[in-house]
Amino acid sequence: MIEIKTIAIPVDFSEATSIIVEWGKVLAKKLGAQIILIHVIEEISTFEDMSINAKTLQELEKTLFEGAREYMQSLLNKHFSDFPNVKPIIVKGKIVEKIIEVAKENKADLIVMGTHGKKGLDKIIFGSVAEGIVKYSPIPVVTINPYRIKEK
Repeated sequence: MIEIKTIAIPVDFSEATSIIVEWGKVLAKKLGAQIILIHVIEEISTFEDMSINAKTLQELEKTLFEGAREYMQSLLNKHFSDFPNVKPIIVKGKIVEKIIEVAKENKADLIVMGTHGKKGLDKIIFGSVAEGIVKYSPIPVVTINPYRIKEK
C-alpha cells in the first residue's frame, strides 16, 4: 500500500499561496503526514553579465533571503499554528530543479502545488514552473488551480 508520510508544498508567497497551503494542510492532516514548505530564490547570477557589481548582487541576495524568511514566518504563523509538523526550507537555485531536489532530499511522497503563482507576466513564469515539476518530478504531483477553486 502506498503511504504518504511527507508532502512538499512549493510556495512563492503570492496571494494564491494561502489557498495551496490550506489544501496541502488538509491533505496532510487526513493522511497523518508532515509538510515541507519549499521556497526557492532564483539564482541572481544571471544578472552578472549586466553592469551590476558583485557587491550589489550580494546585497540583493541577502535582501531576498531576509524577505523570504519574513514571508515564511508569516505563512507559518497564519496557516500552521495548529499544525506543528511543518519544515520550512528556503534555498537558492533554478526553481524547478531545486523544488524537485529538496522534495527528494526530504523524502517527499507527494508534491502539492498551484498551477499558477503570481499574476501577470509572473503567472506565465510560475505556470511553467508547475509544468516543469509535473514533467520532471519522480514524485507524484497534485496541482491546484487557485483561480478556479471555490472557497468554502
